Amino acid sequence: MSSILTETKRKNMSEVELFILAEIYLAKILGSTLLYSHGTVGEKRWKAILGRISTAIEKAVKQNVITDNFHKSELEKYITGLKEACKKKECYDPSIILSLVSIIFELLGGAPDYTSQRRMNRNDDYVLTSQRKLQYFQSPYQRVKTILRASRENAYSKFHKHDDLFNEFALTFRSDAEEFLKWYKKKYPKVYLMIF
Repeated sequence: MSSILTETKRKNMSEVELFILAEIYLAKILGSTLLYSHGTVGEKRWKAILGRISTAIEKAVKQNVITDNFHKSELEKYITGLKEACKKKECYDPSIILSLVSIIFELLGGAPDYTSQRRMNRNDDYVLTSQRKLQYFQSPYQRVKTILRASRENAYSKFHKHDDLFNEFALTFRSDAEEFLKWYKKKYPKVYLMIF
């Protein structure tokens, strides 16, 4: 995503230059109304986009993060800060970036704290597990979806084609995720290990 951010720049105080990669990503998370929006975007439209982004983040966190109430309240605080920052007159207000950074670190477990340390950036300082630990779990069906998504990427498409795998899953295995995974592990053991 860094390429999206580096290719979106400020033209002047009332416009934003939105490049094609940013347009594609925004259309993916906010809908097709953002297709063909690359180029110069006025500040009013950009602020509307920022507002929609903050709402999308809020919904995604509510639907996907299962955690303790304290953690939820911290995330809600940062999301509220993001929504308020997106309403400010200046559409590149630093509080937008700080709110996003806060949300990211809170989702990862908390921010490293260097306020009273002399030595910085040790790898151990970025182990953010003092209160909770981020851990992803996948059901068999989610693993199948990951395989199908990966099969569209260049690194994996040389082993098999997405359509062929989808047909195997849907037709041969009648959408039985566990049976498909057994077959896939036998047929493509190296690729399975590359993905997981």
